[in-house]
Amino acid sequence: MARPAIEMVCLALAWVMIALAIMLGSWPPDGAFLQGLLLAALLPLTLLALCFMRRPPTAAVIATPPPPPETSLADELAGIGRWSVDLLTGGHRWSREFCRIAGLPLTTPPDAETLRALLPEGTRQMEVAFLAHRHDRGTYPIEFEIENQTLGTRLLRARARNVFSPEGQVEHVLMVVRDATEEYSQAARMHRATQAALQQAEEARRLANTDPLTGLPNRRSAMAALDREIVRARQNEVHLAALLFDVDFFKSINDTHGHAVGDRVLTEIAAIVLRNLREGQCAARIGGEEFLLVCPDADAGVAAEVAERLRQAIHQGTQTADVPAVTVSVGHAALRPGETSLQLFSRADEALYAAKRAGRNRVKLAA
Repeated sequence: MARPAIEMVCLALAWVMIALAIMLGSWPPDGAFLQGLLLAALLPLTLLALCFMRRPPTAAVIATPPPPPETSLADELAGIGRWSVDLLTGGHRWSREFCRIAGLPLTTPPDAETLRALLPEGTRQMEVAFLAHRHDRGTYPIEFEIENQTLGTRLLRARARNVFSPEGQVEHVLMVVRDATEEYSQAARMHRATQAALQQAEEARRLANTDPLTGLPNRRSAMAALDREIVRARQNEVHLAALLFDVDFFKSINDTHGHAVGDRVLTEIAAIVLRNLREGQCAARIGGEEFLLVCPDADAGVAAEVAERLRQAIHQGTQTADVPAVTVSVGHAALRPGETSLQLFSRADEALYAAKRAGRNRVKLAA
């Protein structure tokens, strides 16, 4: 029974008691006594009837579902915070868990002073993202940096959703935010490690294909280059020539001046060759005092000119350098139809030995 009804019943009972007290004073009962008793009984019944008539009909009792569970615990376990921005007023709201992520006391309001400390460069990063996604109806990613008072600069990643007015204008942006600094740092470390591994692999490849004394490609690398140029020459129907040269009487230089001086001679020859290379040509040290020069787009006549120019450059260059003056013998061969790299190399090598047999310091064309 409702509280107003209980009060009315109590009032009626009090009235009955008063009436009985008055009538007991005129005992034995007479007609007036019975009439008063009847009135005393009817009055509370009338009041009770009026009370129940004024009560609204009792509504059916409907079980009310329990309120949704508090999200702060779930947010804390998931390591996320919530941040909403009112685009119309510029106001901000955020959750306790966001304060935890930002290194703020849990009840810190997002006032202007706190926002300036949190975002020293302002909200420009967020505003640009909001503008770019102003038509999006689904969620979209945002990244921005904040200044955590304890941990310093932190990178936050958020999934954002726009809240539109009935007219289709974005009024609010709701964000679920997490600290991705460690994740980003780990990715950056992995990227650096990958780059370092790639650089090491590239350095290992370079070393495997480079002569350590002169810095020129070695025999392995030179023969691979010759194979590629033969394929290109056949595909494009162009000429190709190979030149082989070595230092005359190089053993006597080592015997007279020592191997250190001999190494300096080879290094100087490599430098002279590199200065005289033309575009597309490849020079290599293939062993001892022997060198190879691959000349794309060169027939026998062009190859002879290149060989003579190189012979003179080495002779003159070593005379003015701080090494014993030396000469070289050169043999060259032009690619024939169906010839392999080894066959071309072998013919150039035969021409080189022909130049040596002819007295050295000269150029010979392969037969």
